[in-house]
Amino acid sequence: MNSTKTWLVTGANGFLGMNAGVFLSGKVQTISATRAPHRSPIFDTHVQFDIQDLSSVRSTFSSLNPDVVLNTAALASHQHCEENPELAHEVNAIGAKNVAIAAREIGAQLLHISTDAVFDGKSGNYREADATSPFSVYGQTKLAGEQAVLAALPSALVVRTNFFGWSPSGTRSILEFFVNSLTQGKRVDGYSNYFVSSIYAQDLLQALFELSDFQHSGLLHVASSDSISKYDFGVAVARQWGLDSQLIQAARALHHDGTDSHTRDLSLNTDKTMELLGRKLPTQLEGITRAKMDLPDLRPKVLNTENVSDWEKRD
Repeated sequence: MNSTKTWLVTGANGFLGMNAGVFLSGKVQTISATRAPHRSPIFDTHVQFDIQDLSSVRSTFSSLNPDVVLNTAALASHQHCEENPELAHEVNAIGAKNVAIAAREIGAQLLHISTDAVFDGKSGNYREADATSPFSVYGQTKLAGEQAVLAALPSALVVRTNFFGWSPSGTRSILEFFVNSLTQGKRVDGYSNYFVSSIYAQDLLQALFELSDFQHSGLLHVASSDSISKYDFGVAVARQWGLDSQLIQAARALHHDGTDSHTRDLSLNTDKTMELLGRKLPTQLEGITRAKMDLPDLRPKVLNTENVSDWEKRD
């Protein structure tokens, strides 16, 4: 944990990128990298480039020479990816490969963020070595990104995760969905057949920061230590905030065509990560509790709705 190190964060005006800026502040020197014009006082320095442009990525990395690159940039909206599969591939696969190539050329450590959506959700508790079978264009292109990154830079750490917290727009996270809706007294659906092991963003970043010291490479699952349905997640949020959980109706997630979906369990097994860290990862309830505690200080720092491009926002 060396304050003289420099971290470059791609997609720095997105969900995880902005959270990374807050987390890393005072710990390391930080550079925010975005596709659209954007400057945040959270970061020490700002640069602008498109990860789809290899020459631009190369020249920027070469001139700045960061020690660590945290790649959070992605086209993350499932719907947007379904409607724009070629763009999704360009950003999530080709763009990721470009970042890996540029990081390799300057000898930087790369932490690449992937997703639990590389699995189909038929079994859950997925380990790193389990066979992948993405059910969406988003998952397919993120899987292609994993493969491209590790082919270009075998020393990279590819982190599969699912996270919640406070986002720049205030609407990107499942936590914000339930807090916003229930605070307004709205009735909402909570999917009882959709299970995840979502981790609070600041807890995810703490784990990534510790893992960066180990120089671990390859695939790693970093998520909460438990699996709960989205319905149960909403109920936990309601109870933590003292809101009416009766406003949440248990419902079943649907396919894109509107037909009923089977139970989907995308939970990730985190045994390997916990062994490396030497500690247990937090549960989702622990993450929700911390998110509420962090709200007064963290939310104003992360909130920034200007120039947040679609592919630099994560669900």
